[in-house]
Amino acid sequence: MTERHELRWGGIAGLAFVVLALLGRFLAGNPPTVADSGGTISSWLNDHRTTVLFSSLMWAAAAGLVIWFAAAFAEAIREREERSDVHLALLAGSVLVGGAVFVNGALTAASAFSIAGRDEALTVLMYNITAVMTTMIGFAAALPLAAAGIGVLRTHLMPNWLGYLALLAALVSFAGAFGVFATDGVFVAGGNLMSTVPLLLSAVWIVCASGFMVREHLPEITTGEAALPQQT
Repeated sequence: MTERHELRWGGIAGLAFVVLALLGRFLAGNPPTVADSGGTISSWLNDHRTTVLFSSLMWAAAAGLVIWFAAAFAEAIREREERSDVHLALLAGSVLVGGAVFVNGALTAASAFSIAGRDEALTVLMYNITAVMTTMIGFAAALPLAAAGIGVLRTHLMPNWLGYLALLAALVSFAGAFGVFATDGVFVAGGNLMSTVPLLLSAVWIVCASGFMVREHLPEITTGEAALPQQT
């Protein structure tokens, strides 16, 4: 069983991830979109260089925390359904997401690091790369979110509404990734609708799930006809 408070620490990691991810998203304010002019993008990066670099650090730290959270969550699922591969999909998906988030944070930092004196076309290219990658992370996030939702519904690890919320977040994240086809308008890659909305919905789910994990208020683990209480 999950002992020594791994669930609690995993829940704390989940809450910390949400805090850092939201700081990473909103610390620098509302960034321009890929549809804006090169001058607008370069000026924004130059004016917000310090906050963009801090935001990148927030994302880099958040990348490891989301893997920690998912590992604890996956272990709780495995304890209740050992023959299922759901916990493996959750863990593998979280590693994919964490890696993508870290790389995207590093690329964002690079786009602002030496902005002064750099060719505008190169700056726009780097900015477009980060916008597209931010959008495509939705595809990666859909896997662990869907696995978590299925795991909750199959094991009743948490209330069923949390399972359905995870599946909704997975669907929204998956749909948001199609922003890569839009170069302007409300569906533009990296924009609020296709990137920020999936992030916020996923954050709500993680906060709710982390709350149960921090409290270690989960159902008993059953072995045969015996019920083994969750260690706290």
